[in-house]
Amino acid sequence: MHKNDFSSLYNINSMIICSGPKNGKMTFLLYLIAYFYKEKALIFTPQEQYLFDKKIESLSTQFEQFASIKKRLELYHLREDFSSVKQKYGYDFLLKELEKIILNTDSKIIVLHRVAEFFDFQDRYEINNFYKRLVKIAETDEKKIIFLANTKHENFEYIYQIAEELSDMIINITKNEKNERILNIMDVLHHKEYPLLRFKINKENFLLEYKHETAELQEKKIKNILIAELDKAHDNMKQICSYIFDKPNFNVKYADSLQGILQEIFIKPDVIILLMKRTEKNMQTIKAIKMQLPNTSIVTILDQEFVRSEDIHELFIYGCDEVFANNFTFDKIILSLQKVTRTLFYTQMLNSLPKHNNIMSDIDELKELASECIEKSLFFTAFVIKSNQEFPKLKSTSRRTDYVVQKGKLLYYLALNTVPKDVFIIVEKFQNTNPDLEFVCVWEPINSVAIEECIR
Repeated sequence: MHKNDFSSLYNINSMIICSGPKNGKMTFLLYLIAYFYKEKALIFTPQEQYLFDKKIESLSTQFEQFASIKKRLELYHLREDFSSVKQKYGYDFLLKELEKIILNTDSKIIVLHRVAEFFDFQDRYEINNFYKRLVKIAETDEKKIIFLANTKHENFEYIYQIAEELSDMIINITKNEKNERILNIMDVLHHKEYPLLRFKINKENFLLEYKHETAELQEKKIKNILIAELDKAHDNMKQICSYIFDKPNFNVKYADSLQGILQEIFIKPDVIILLMKRTEKNMQTIKAIKMQLPNTSIVTILDQEFVRSEDIHELFIYGCDEVFANNFTFDKIILSLQKVTRTLFYTQMLNSLPKHNNIMSDIDELKELASECIEKSLFFTAFVIKSNQEFPKLKSTSRRTDYVVQKGKLLYYLALNTVPKDVFIIVEKFQNTNPDLEFVCVWEPINSVAIEECIR
């Protein structure tokens, strides 16, 4: 892989490199200093000098490419009495000292090692100003500033939220089951995310190579889903979406405003489901989300019975990927959600259901199917209707995803992928010959009442 493939790395002013402990932040940093930028670096660290020197010595011994790396480093350590000085003077004195050192050095790379450790948890409100000032200082003096952050530190969440706003580039380093270092590089400045990279070091050189994920691995990745209910007019839609994504490979969060959405940016949602009315304020909200999260898919469910094609095109321009009116068919919205999550999570569960005849003779078999659907988070509506007249032939009225048990004057019905408001479409087929139809009960999985109250 050639450096030209990542020419934007040269053009950025600020970067944050994140990983868990011992996942390779320092190794990758030294690679950038010595081989990518080929510059001297000024490093500020809260780590004690002997420990930091020990780390550098270890890397120099382990990799011959780093044998002379210390010549490129200019090191500054926090004083042992930093906490007491901070209490007396606040963080402003530290910023002034850092600015003085940065402006007087000829190093072109400025590094804040273990940046989260510069702050006690109760001081986290200082992080925003600290980060912003350092980025500005570095840009003013035409230097590049790199922050290193430990994802396991208690301050990391706050650091990362600020980094997404102020950094030009974010690099996340993880370690897979083969002990390989995998880089996820997001170019915030140019709204671009690179394919995953594998970072290797051998005796001759450093290797950055594309890591192609198999379809199987893509399926297994945890997907972050954000459900945002901007208006309270959607009947049960939030609960339905929550139920659908109640599966091991999904991490679901919730918000009820633009501020709430932006507070969840740190989870980097793969998909945002917006439940909203079509107002100018909400359209601007979509635009703001897309600016902050250009790689996130946005599915919008509008609180109206019909959406004109020109309105759909307008929503696409604002940043939506899928648009539905609130009278959507369940199958279509499931296909859409599988498309934007790039996984057949629902279809696979549906296909794993035990095979049953659509016309059942045993209520216990219907209950067994209902329990299986609940376990797999497959949506359905169960209902019971009563008639003093004979029902029509069930085979001619039931769909492939309908399961029915008839007992005397009662018809027990389980309709897969059907919300309660659509039940009347099924019932209409019976009303021509059974005008005296009476609903006994209607039930859906988000109902707090046990299904036995309906099917018993």
